[in-house]
Amino acid sequence: MGFFNKFSQNDQEGNAVKTLFGIICVTVLFFILVQPGVSSLAGKLILVPAALQDFQLWRIVSSLLVNISGWNLFFEMFALYIFGTIITSRLNAAKIFSLYLCSGIAGNLLWLVLNLKHPDAGIFGCSGAVYGVIMASAMMVPEMQMYLLFIPFPVKLRTMAAVFMILDLFLMGATPFALLDVGGFIGGYLFMRIFLRKEIQWDPLDFLLNRKPSARNVPYEFKQPKQSGETRIDRNEVDRILDKLSRTGINSLTPEEVAVLEKVREQMNRKN
Repeated sequence: MGFFNKFSQNDQEGNAVKTLFGIICVTVLFFILVQPGVSSLAGKLILVPAALQDFQLWRIVSSLLVNISGWNLFFEMFALYIFGTIITSRLNAAKIFSLYLCSGIAGNLLWLVLNLKHPDAGIFGCSGAVYGVIMASAMMVPEMQMYLLFIPFPVKLRTMAAVFMILDLFLMGATPFALLDVGGFIGGYLFMRIFLRKEIQWDPLDFLLNRKPSARNVPYEFKQPKQSGETRIDRNEVDRILDKLSRTGINSLTPEEVAVLEKVREQMNRKN
């Protein structure tokens, strides 16, 4: 039974990773198609308040496919890959895609609400969708540490998400694209709170509102059976923990999972 559960989990994660790469491939393809001199497709896809008055509602989604700067696209797709692969072990393909889409739409809607008085203004880009994925990964694996460019020490995901959010709040008055990022953060947060409450390990509002963190559900809880003598360790459980360790790092392990690995180490030392 454990073999089939493990196979199902690996198959689900594989589909989630394929969805992630599918989003990246489609975004890069449209980057090529919308380049100036290649086609006039960009003008039909970007989000413009005046166009919505003609019921061109698809622009709320299609604008996510328009990216003009190659360097900007590279860093956004790189961030999507890094933070997206962190959560593919926990979310299936449909949830990954829904999270990305809802975050991007939230960013566009925030920009739209604040620019209704400027009907000819336009916005495009997938930064809101990417920042929503960053928020979700921080809420699911807040203690995981990562290295950022130009920072010589590891930073926790929750710290990283908070810093990005604060920077974008300061930049909102300087660039309209910061609105997409803030809206993406909000969209990612709401998606987690509404659809993935059981996966939440950190809530940024606990810090912002200075409230005591509520008890979080542990994604993988392993309780050792009480037996006389030495505790029996399930081999399938050990394999799962080692697989999780290789994917998301030691900081993602729960105290129960660390205790299982310590027990295995002690038994191996006694045998040697």
